[in-house]
Amino acid sequence: MAKIPDFLLRALYVKGSLRNTDDGFEFQMKNELDPVRIIGARPVMIDRRPIPLDQCQFIHGEHRARFTDVTPEKSVLMRKGEAIAVHVSGTTLATGRRTLGIDVIVKDLGPVRFNVSDKLS
Repeated sequence: MAKIPDFLLRALYVKGSLRNTDDGFEFQMKNELDPVRIIGARPVMIDRRPIPLDQCQFIHGEHRARFTDVTPEKSVLMRKGEAIAVHVSGTTLATGRRTLGIDVIVKDLGPVRFNVSDKLS
């Protein structure tokens, strides 16, 4: 399987999108590469601490997919030029710089992992 350079993976993250919500926090990812199908997800890491899978979900328009429900049969399509949100419930973040770890399984690519840093204001 081809390895995607880290700088291209980090470019998926929408800088400045990290924000607290009423019940947790979320951030955006925007695909400027080829369309990909996410067929599995692993815990989001925040400052090197894993968030339980059942607290994480992808939000794509009106569609929501809990990380625990994402499988090859119930995949999440990320088209080129489209953004999706990753919402984490049950955890809010203090202001300041945070490190996020994103780890998904992509059809035809396998595991895709990358870390980004962003500031929550």
